Amino acid sequence: MERNKGLSLVELLITIAILSIVLVIAVSFMMTGSRSFTKGNADSNVQKEAELTVNQIEDMIIDINGGVSMTDDDDKTEMTMYHAEDDGSGTGAMLYTKEAVTWNKSDHNMYCSKWKVNYDRDTDTYTVDPAATDNYVDQLLAEHVTSFDVDLSDTLTTKAMDGTTRTIVKSVLVKVGYDDGTGIVDYATSPVITLRNRMLLSDDPANIFEEDKPMSDTLALHYSGVETAGIVPIVDRSSEVQRGAAYNIYARINSGADVNDLVDWEIAETGTVSAIDANGYLTVGTYEANAYLTITAKYKSNPNRKATGVVKVVGDNALKSFKSVHIDPLSMKAFAPEYRAIPVTEGFTQDEEDAITYLWTIKVEGGGREVSDVVEPFADTNKTLALVIKKERENYGQMLEITVTAHSDLTGETRTDRIKYRVDKNPDADGDSSMERGKLVYNTTFFKMSDKWAQSYRYECYFCDEYGNRISAYDSLIQYIELEGVGSWGDSYRFAFKEGLPMSQSYYVKVICYYEGVGDSGGVQTKWTRERIHYIPAVQIFGKTYYNKNVKISDSFTFGYTLVGYWENAWANSNPPVYEYEFVDFDYSAPAGVTVTPVIVQTETGGDNNPLYVRGEWRCNTDDWSLKDQIEFKSLTVRVSAKDEPSINTLVTIIFE
Repeated sequence: MERNKGLSLVELLITIAILSIVLVIAVSFMMTGSRSFTKGNADSNVQKEAELTVNQIEDMIIDINGGVSMTDDDDKTEMTMYHAEDDGSGTGAMLYTKEAVTWNKSDHNMYCSKWKVNYDRDTDTYTVDPAATDNYVDQLLAEHVTSFDVDLSDTLTTKAMDGTTRTIVKSVLVKVGYDDGTGIVDYATSPVITLRNRMLLSDDPANIFEEDKPMSDTLALHYSGVETAGIVPIVDRSSEVQRGAAYNIYARINSGADVNDLVDWEIAETGTVSAIDANGYLTVGTYEANAYLTITAKYKSNPNRKATGVVKVVGDNALKSFKSVHIDPLSMKAFAPEYRAIPVTEGFTQDEEDAITYLWTIKVEGGGREVSDVVEPFADTNKTLALVIKKERENYGQMLEITVTAHSDLTGETRTDRIKYRVDKNPDADGDSSMERGKLVYNTTFFKMSDKWAQSYRYECYFCDEYGNRISAYDSLIQYIELEGVGSWGDSYRFAFKEGLPMSQSYYVKVICYYEGVGDSGGVQTKWTRERIHYIPAVQIFGKTYYNKNVKISDSFTFGYTLVGYWENAWANSNPPVYEYEFVDFDYSAPAGVTVTPVIVQTETGGDNNPLYVRGEWRCNTDDWSLKDQIEFKSLTVRVSAKDEPSINTLVTIIFE
């Protein structure tokens, strides 16, 4: 007979005790997890509420353009803000408002309020209107706020002409502590709020709105310096500054407060040798060529709010200006181009022009090749640049960008110019690919395409860009190009111009030669092509100022100018001439009734600095030498121009010392 076994009383008690312990532990874990979740959720909510409150306050502050102040006592902490804007009526009338953010320390709530501020023109006073319909007072902004702090310490103090000071707030930092009622406190801090508008640290609307009417331009410019007594307003077209002198320029608002730290400065004239720094310190160039300087101060926070003044530049210093520099391709031989820099100056002596320094830099377009891979070492600090291109397959067809930077220590001016050179694809090429107008008559250059014998050959050409891409719009200009093969083997061609190609523009022309000859294996007919791109620079004329000794009427006068794009000999000796001279200014003194007329006698080629050299003589209406000896020459200005294209011209001035 089987016996049924069960748990004894002792065993049952032990089991119950073990289960109780397990249940207690499990419940403890569950309660701990629940408390952690509750706390985490509360923390998250507190953080969100605090951040939302800070963001709302930030939105209110950032557009304020009047003033701001803080008060803190036992009952509340309050930030007060004043704002002005156009009332939208189109009359220019202003709408003034006062806003406040208040933290009530007893109920731990934060409120926002807004009131209209009325301006009485008769009494020049501003008063808060508590009954305006658009007002709102103590609208709830946030609950359970434990702290409210606004940092207004980033300020700038300005001093007015009457000695009073005003403090301008540059940025604001807001911090709010928040408790959602659970006893869990979190804080939110705004980023540094850089104000869009100028805002005073003040709670007096009379001072705030009188100080700055933000919708109108209230700036004015003043200057002081060695040559002026005290602070003098800039008056357009009458205030004068001396060349070589320095002045403090002040940006001021209507009440007289300086706002230099709140504005950016600029001089409008291009090419000026004067400068104004961030503090409004104006240095007038010793050789400032501009007769007037236009100075502008713009609010950094709103560049549309600005003030502009014009000062007249005076002084006895001669006007000197380094106007520009130009690259002239002296020679464009395949794999050996040569360039020179042509400075264009006003009022420079030859020694001053010779003192200009030059720096050449080269860049390989498209990447993949370093300059040292393409060009042999070259002198980069001369007025001229001669290059030797390495005849390596990787260099064929490469485009080089060549830049010259020229600087004059005399005026402090720096000028640059750029030009491109395309490496020839034919290593056997020679000749000069820079084709100046006029070479057809006075000098003919032959261009060799290949050293291989050809049974037959033909040439064609078309206008292209610097990369050789055809420009169909220029096809009509082919009639002005002369191209023919020469040589017993047909390995060369002649390239020149006929009259009619417009001189005011530069061009590229691609010449293609098609060959048919004996192949390397002998007896096999082989076809190949060679191509060359010619550069035709625009005609340009550059003049300058010459200082000549005093001359008598029996003496001749001379001057020179620089020519680019037309071969000098052809320009000087063409018949009929392709140039014109016009006397545009002649200053001299002579006895009553005596007149003098300058005339050009001869034009010929000159040196490197002046390819064209001109000699002139004087014609006088009297033969009385007692009167002629009293004639004194002061200056003569000549306009040199291309006869058929008068827009291509320059002025040459001779100063007789």
